[in-house]
Amino acid sequence: VVDRTITPMGGRMLHRWLVFPLKDVKPINERLDIVEYYFREPDFRHCLDDQLHRMGDLERIISRVAAGRVSPREVVQLKNALSAIQPIKSACLYSSNEALKRVGEQLNLCESIRDRIEQEIMPDPPQLVAKGGVIAHGFNAELDELRSIRENGKQVLLDIQEKEAAKTGINSLKIGFNNIFGYYLEVRNTFKNKVPQDWIRKQTLAQAERYITPELKEYEAKILGADEKILILEARLFNELVQDMQEYIPQIQINANLLARLDCLLSFANIAEENKYVRPMVDDSMVIDIKKGRHPVIETQLPLGEQYIPNDVYLDNEQQQIMMITGPNMAGKSALLRQTALIVLLAQVGCFVPAESARIGLVDKVFTRVGASDNISLGESTFMVEMTEAANILNSVTPRSLVLFDELGRGTSTYDGISIAWAMAEYLHENPYGHPKTLFATHYHELNEMEKQFARIKNYHVSVREVDGQVLFIRKLEAGGSEHSFGIHVARLAGMPLRVVQRAQVVLKLLEQNRQHHNEADALKDAAATDTSILLPKEDSTLKALRERLGSYNPDAMTPLQALAELNELITLAGLREKEETR
Repeated sequence: VVDRTITPMGGRMLHRWLVFPLKDVKPINERLDIVEYYFREPDFRHCLDDQLHRMGDLERIISRVAAGRVSPREVVQLKNALSAIQPIKSACLYSSNEALKRVGEQLNLCESIRDRIEQEIMPDPPQLVAKGGVIAHGFNAELDELRSIRENGKQVLLDIQEKEAAKTGINSLKIGFNNIFGYYLEVRNTFKNKVPQDWIRKQTLAQAERYITPELKEYEAKILGADEKILILEARLFNELVQDMQEYIPQIQINANLLARLDCLLSFANIAEENKYVRPMVDDSMVIDIKKGRHPVIETQLPLGEQYIPNDVYLDNEQQQIMMITGPNMAGKSALLRQTALIVLLAQVGCFVPAESARIGLVDKVFTRVGASDNISLGESTFMVEMTEAANILNSVTPRSLVLFDELGRGTSTYDGISIAWAMAEYLHENPYGHPKTLFATHYHELNEMEKQFARIKNYHVSVREVDGQVLFIRKLEAGGSEHSFGIHVARLAGMPLRVVQRAQVVLKLLEQNRQHHNEADALKDAAATDTSILLPKEDSTLKALRERLGSYNPDAMTPLQALAELNELITLAGLREKEETR
């Protein structure tokens, strides 16, 4: 949701930021200042956006330079990236934000290597050096000559032929080629006396003689070896350039890091604008005060037209340390816990947050015990994993920690689970090393009693409304505990057979009637003794008649018209026709 980065290096840095959020107020606020500056200065933002799209993966390219495995195209992309740094550097230097000015000062244009790439490499080279056509024209005289020979070989031979004919007066002089001794000058016998002394005779024919000259042999060697020499020379020149580029690795790595940072903060600005995030106030206090907070992921996945219901969360170490949250299944308790942690996380990576306002006292650790998992291969049940994680939390919390417990203790018997959850909440409240801020979502309504005995535990519930036997999820956090979980209603929503749902309601009513006597065992005995016929399917006379009628059919022997007529009879027999007419 928050990744709107433009460059691959920006995406990787954003991942690192989320894995390692900051724990110091000053750098957090520096990041927030830059995000806010992007909003105030749209021209700066557009400039940065345009240039980052030209950047490519500068970090990866320079790592390939270090390994000596960079391709010609990547070298050109490196040049383009260095060129794109110039307007970013200027914009940063002229900004009114001190952190951006420091970024502008640290950006290195690496002009000398950028200009060398411009001069030495073709604008659109192939991916591989071995393909040729990598080194620019006009950079190396020997390479240009070889290319000229390869491309203009025939014309050069004609020039040599004309020059020798004019010099010797042999008008019929011709240059030929064979596989035995290569290029040669052929002189008819009538002009033999005009052949210069320095020509070397190689072959005598009936009507003519063939000669070679040092100049011709030299040019022959150039023509025949031009392609191979071009590739060797281009590879040598390219490797020399790559070797020289390695001197700039530290500066370019710094550039890549700074540009990735700007890219991440631009991503934060874009997502804040798109999803209406606000700047959090991050300080050294012990308070987490979120007004109308939202879950950053869930709110983007809601059906069209449906609004996320925001909620307030207030936690501190003196007045409201533990929020004991009860409420029905599917009411939004887990979402509330997670959105609180995500808002803290986003604030401490320097991002705006999904809320109306947020004050985040610095958090050093976020502990969560949410979801269910097991490790059967190691012999660890779901409950064992839950207890191991919970033990780690209790042994590691500090006064600045944020702790999220979701349905703690549900993997064992009711009384065991209540006892463990109660003891853990009590431990967090009475911890002599500090009072970690805690959100405790539970279905154990007995834990609501803790508010009366512990000053910093406050009861809350996620509200619902029951209308005509249907439960409406309001998803609003309100003060006070809740006495109902509406689990049977959720079972019905999940598609549980209606007979099972009705039977569960009977058993629930008996349990609730006996709760005041604290005798659940007797209640369950009473439930077992009651009429269980509700679980059995009832067959009335109409259903019986329909079954008999259907059993008498042989579809293979029926025509389509007969089948339609019988279907019409069945509809009438079931009474559906009358209902339709009434409606």
